[in-house]
Amino acid sequence: MLINKKTLSDQIYDVLKIEILKREIPFGSKLVNRTLQQRFGVSSSPIRDAINRLNQDGLVTSIDKSGATVVDFDYDFFLEVNEILLYVINTGVKLSFEKSDTEEVCKHLEKYLLLQEKYIGTDEFYDYDYKFHKTFINYSKNSRLKKLFKEYNVLHEMLVRNYYEPRTFKIQEDSIKMHKKMVEAFRKKDYKLVMTLTEEHYKGAEEIFKKILEQREKKLEEDDCYD
Repeated sequence: MLINKKTLSDQIYDVLKIEILKREIPFGSKLVNRTLQQRFGVSSSPIRDAINRLNQDGLVTSIDKSGATVVDFDYDFFLEVNEILLYVINTGVKLSFEKSDTEEVCKHLEKYLLLQEKYIGTDEFYDYDYKFHKTFINYSKNSRLKKLFKEYNVLHEMLVRNYYEPRTFKIQEDSIKMHKKMVEAFRKKDYKLVMTLTEEHYKGAEEIFKKILEQREKKLEEDDCYD
């Protein structure tokens, strides 16, 4: 018999996080404590705990007695998150090279690379993309770097999941190609090249995201003209 060891707050947090990431709960919307209590059939305590964890992930802001607000964003918001995540990962690359066995790191990178190829075009792709980059963080053997990576990757993933949809498959293919180059460079002990490739990877994301937002804004303006 399987026993669910997750607490109520864990389960509520998981549900709300997925709904925010998939934009089933829209950006900028209000999470109301009383409404959530009724929905999940629980007291206020597990709701508050779940909201506090979402706040730690950076997914909600403006917590008060009535609830919290789901984070909203613009291009500058994405840019700041992307910049921080880039420097965190590159720090992980450098430290993992200095502190860990190169072949062991590559073994784990290749495992997640194969899983990315297997699940390209699906939601699971993002999970293995996260685990690919997190490999450098894990092998950096720096607990504070792990905390930073987790926080900013959640925000990054939220935006990527929701705004890369029109070109998802091509973007994921390009991501896999870049990851292969990174593994090859790391195996050759050229960690500086890995860092350069990582920067190219994340700077490319900035350009893609900017174009997608511009296209969406243009479409909204055109729709307004027809109304």
